[in-house]
Amino acid sequence: MKIVNEKGKLFGIINVIDLVILLVIALVAVAAVYKFAAPAASNVITPKADMTVTMRVRGAMDYLENEVLKLEPGARLVAGSDYIADAKVVSVESVPYLSAGTTDEGKFVTSEDPQKCDLIITVKSKQSKTDPILKIGTQEVRIGRGFIFKTQTVEVNAIIETVEFDG
Repeated sequence: MKIVNEKGKLFGIINVIDLVILLVIALVAVAAVYKFAAPAASNVITPKADMTVTMRVRGAMDYLENEVLKLEPGARLVAGSDYIADAKVVSVESVPYLSAGTTDEGKFVTSEDPQKCDLIITVKSKQSKTDPILKIGTQEVRIGRGFIFKTQTVEVNAIIETVEFDG
């Protein structure tokens, strides 16, 4: 028995060109399954820990201070038009705003500004300790980086001062 007969069929069963086309289709299907199914299978669920982020709003005026201080512990953060899962306000406090200047003699001094204050906001969120980039919602969390603190009623620019993990 010949491997390819006079009609071009392999072992008398299938045409060689048809076999090549079937092999290409099978390879494309295997590659597609590998591409789309392998990442899902390789995503290992890493345990999330409580991440506590402290941020400061510098030089807030009275009206902003009053609105931010109205926030209750447990108020949820917002990204876009949706609430951020597991991101809540822990505390909000007002501290004096210190401004720096020099005297007529050239001496460096700091003084409290009676019209402004700093707001210290503490937020707790769930985050994996092993993630290369820490985030709350879509915003990166890094000390010294700006953060748009946004709830249902308040949106203000803050600077991240501390990032800590519980446990």
